[in-house]
Amino acid sequence: MPFEKGKPKTGGRQPGVKNKTTQEIRDAIQLVLADKVDELANDLTTMSEFKQWTILNAVAKYVLPTLAKNEDTVEHSGEINITVSFENGTDNALGDNSNEVED
Repeated sequence: MPFEKGKPKTGGRQPGVKNKTTQEIRDAIQLVLADKVDELANDLTTMSEFKQWTILNAVAKYVLPTLAKNEDTVEHSGEINITVSFENGTDNALGDNSNEVED
C-alpha cells in the first residue's frame, strides 16, 4: 500500500525510543573501558602532556555530553574599552617591539 498524503503515520519506532543496537554497543564499550581505567591512567602518566591531552580530548566526546552551540548577540552603541595585561609586564604577548611595522 503506497503512502497517501494526509494519513497519519502508523507503525515504526515511537518518538524518543533509542536504537537498541546503538545502546547495546555503548553499554559494551562502557564495560570494556571500566575494566581498563587503571591501565589507561598508568599509561597516560608515561606519555608527554601533549599526547595525554590529545587522548583525553578524543575520549571525552564519548563520555561527556556535547554542548549545544549558543550564539548570543548584544546590541551596543558607544565605545568599548578592552584592557589586556600579561604576567611578564609587557603590553602584548610578543614583546615591547611588536607594535613596530616594517615596510
